[in-house]
Amino acid sequence: MTRRQHEELVGVLAMLITFAIGGAVVAALAGATIIPIAAVLLIAFAKGRLVVLDFLELRSGQHPMRVALIGWLCILLTAALARSLAVALIG
Repeated sequence: MTRRQHEELVGVLAMLITFAIGGAVVAALAGATIIPIAAVLLIAFAKGRLVVLDFLELRSGQHPMRVALIGWLCILLTAALARSLAVALIG
């Protein structure tokens, strides 16, 4: 790993930590309304995408594993949003 790659990876790690803290703050302060839940899920998507692209080194090209992992992330977050919507509308 070159020095530049190391610095980029540390920058992505700092971004992931910032996203994690931001998501936790939004979740703690927001309550059970739809907009903050969607914001937290959007932050979770950004974190997952960074992990897939940078830490799993799938940024270059159209690797099938990249598409599969981001697709799986979308499915999980859509299910989480659907569950949150159902709880908010029913309960």
